Amino acid sequence: MMSTAASMNLNPLFLRHDLMIELGRLEMAMQDMRSTTAMNDANAQLQQLESRRARINEALSRLPA
Repeated sequence: MMSTAASMNLNPLFLRHDLMIELGRLEMAMQDMRSTTAMNDANAQLQQLESRRARINEALSRLPA
């Protein structure tokens, strides 16, 4: 049972799926932040989200297709 659970965590397909979900959540949060808050207040948070999005995109590009 443990070996099955461990292999699921290492499967690139599952990892790609999880990263794509997280990427979608980040993009929705960024869009919401841009449309509802004053940009001066949100710049620092928006930069953090964009940095995280870039790291996720990089991780996705390293996964096998």
